[in-house]
Amino acid sequence: MKLYGRPQSGYTKKVRIALAEKGLLEDVPLVHVSKEESKEPNHLARHPLGLVPVLEHEGRFLAESTAIITFLDAYRPEPSLFPSDPWLRAEVTFWDRYFDQASTPPVRVLMFGRERGDLTASQEAKAKAELGTVFEYLDRSLSGRSFLVGDCFTLADLAFMSRLQLLPLLELELPESLPNVRAWRDRLEKRTSWSAVM
Repeated sequence: MKLYGRPQSGYTKKVRIALAEKGLLEDVPLVHVSKEESKEPNHLARHPLGLVPVLEHEGRFLAESTAIITFLDAYRPEPSLFPSDPWLRAEVTFWDRYFDQASTPPVRVLMFGRERGDLTASQEAKAKAELGTVFEYLDRSLSGRSFLVGDCFTLADLAFMSRLQLLPLLELELPESLPNVRAWRDRLEKRTSWSAVM
């Protein structure tokens, strides 16, 4: 088994956190695929859109972080990253999609704008405001809870770990006005998977 990706890619980190949670991180080497290489025929054969991550297993390729994590959860069932209850399982799917739709666009604006050196003040302010809205929603949702879904760590929490790790790079801090998110972040930081994939 191999994972094709980039160490600082949020979606690659998401899969590597899952591998760490499953005790598989050392068994699945990360094969670095640069942005330039991702558009070459070899990688396009793995992922038709030239994206990362991609998991290789027994000569087959599986793209997209959530699909990979779904496979890993079946491949190594314990500890499970999905609840057995059907409703809670659907909630995990919601949070994973919310993570993609709400947090990825502003993060890309900030990261790629800084990389290219063309991030304007108005773009930065808008992206930070959008992320602020995400974290405010998370704070309300975490009220009285240790985890986003049910009473244990799931893909819902895992999906946000790589974003939380990126906050310093994005020059963002969680404000004091978000006590539930701050406490949740502190709990996630204590997991061995957090430090293993920093």
